[in-house]
Amino acid sequence: MLELKNICKSFNQGEFKNSVLKNINLIVKQGDFISIMGPSGSGKSTLINILGLLDSEFRGEYKLNGEIIKSLNEDQHATLRNNDIGFVFQHFHLIDEYTVRENILLSFLYSEKKANLKYIESLVEDLGLVDKLNEYPNNLSGGQKQRVALIRALAHKPKFLIADEPTGALDEESRDEILQILQNLNNSGTTIIIVTHDEFVANCSKTRYKMRNGHLTLEGLKLNEV
Repeated sequence: MLELKNICKSFNQGEFKNSVLKNINLIVKQGDFISIMGPSGSGKSTLINILGLLDSEFRGEYKLNGEIIKSLNEDQHATLRNNDIGFVFQHFHLIDEYTVRENILLSFLYSEKKANLKYIESLVEDLGLVDKLNEYPNNLSGGQKQRVALIRALAHKPKFLIADEPTGALDEESRDEILQILQNLNNSGTTIIIVTHDEFVANCSKTRYKMRNGHLTLEGLKLNEV
């Protein structure tokens, strides 16, 4: 489980402080699929950096699987991040000089875990990229690149998948394809947090939150979740 209590974050801008997160409270349980929606500048990116253990400079309490994040050192942060969190980014973050296979296995260079090749092969097959493993990113479509990024994020079996605008750089067909994959993953038990400005994408989640001026509010639940 992931739990935020009264999370605040501000930046100094000259003589003034800019409060970008204001008393954020959030609980994400195993199997949840939540979306966080809001305009640019609402605090979404700052929040996702904290959720993903990329930013530890905040006030309030963050617990991840019972661990109080503030009590951990940088090495422990890195271990928790590598083991428990999978990231998917809007612009894929693939390395052009590496093949699809090499991009997928890249995360294991910085992890104590060994790659489970059978599991990774099953992901590659499920996401339809068996014939693309030796291709380079420049030869892939946007939807294919995002599928590679998904496999890389899932390769070490994270407890949480965090997706930051995962469809923002895709056409409508590729967007729908990636959303279906995310829904299938969630139906199989993967916990997903998706950050988006797209209402269509947000409506695919089970629980919708809204970010506005640094505040996070619950916007809606699907009927079968109430």
